[in-house]
Amino acid sequence: MKSKNSDMPINGWWDILPASSHKWVRLGRFDRPIGSWLLLLPCIWTLPLSSLKIKEVLYLFCIFFLGSFIMRASGCVINDLWDKDIDKKISRTKNRPIANGEISVINAIIFLGVLLILGLICLLNLNKATWIVALLSIPIIIIYPLAKRFTRWPQIVLGIAFSWGVPTAWVATGGQWNLGVFFIYLGTVFWVIGYDTIYGCQDRYEDKLFGVNNTAITMEKYLANFVKITYFISILFFLFAGIYLKLHFGWFVGVLFMAIHLFLQTLKLTAINRNLSLKIFQSNKIAGLFLAVGSISKFL
Repeated sequence: MKSKNSDMPINGWWDILPASSHKWVRLGRFDRPIGSWLLLLPCIWTLPLSSLKIKEVLYLFCIFFLGSFIMRASGCVINDLWDKDIDKKISRTKNRPIANGEISVINAIIFLGVLLILGLICLLNLNKATWIVALLSIPIIIIYPLAKRFTRWPQIVLGIAFSWGVPTAWVATGGQWNLGVFFIYLGTVFWVIGYDTIYGCQDRYEDKLFGVNNTAITMEKYLANFVKITYFISILFFLFAGIYLKLHFGWFVGVLFMAIHLFLQTLKLTAINRNLSLKIFQSNKIAGLFLAVGSISKFL
């Protein structure tokens, strides 16, 4: 069950925790882990493509699993700090803990510091080259919430940031950067642009009212076609990567099922509303899992 005009669930696993901790769960979006999964999935489909054995891949997966949930939570805190005044005006976000005053700015910054320390601990368990790649993402994570203020295409900035798991995971395996991995990164970027444009449909009417930029608004008249194009380009890059890297058959099967799932999403975009856009957005977890399973099938 969700709060009225919000995607925040009223009840969940956090009910076993003291009531005083629930606001921190909401601040880090631990009650809505879909974003963490969407951040993690590109790492999952990248790690098996290396020359590492399955035990080494599983070790890295555990680190990236924790890191994805920690860094997604960090990004949410940064986003809410930048957007606290905007969030107060939007019905879906007005009850976020910083916007409604449950958590002060100072306490949110302290919480962010704790999350970043935990993220650093995860990072220290990876090779030094990964440290550099991961740290390069910090400016992008900080800039993203501001993108909606200076560009009509903020989802592009999010795509660049949310796809960073691809180069990070690849370097963590000790792999050398190559064109095939770059294709996977670009495919992930376009996938993120597509699904976050759908997510942005939830607030487009209020965003227009308050002057907040959103790709769902920029491409409002061509929404379905725009998402179809981004998804199509995404699938093409994944195919190019498979061909260039001479990947196993399972990769291509994963790409096929992902393509079918994304195509079915686009068929629902003609009559999209707030609830439907959230459901379609969340279904990208399944789309990403198809490619992840295809990649992991290398070990079968």
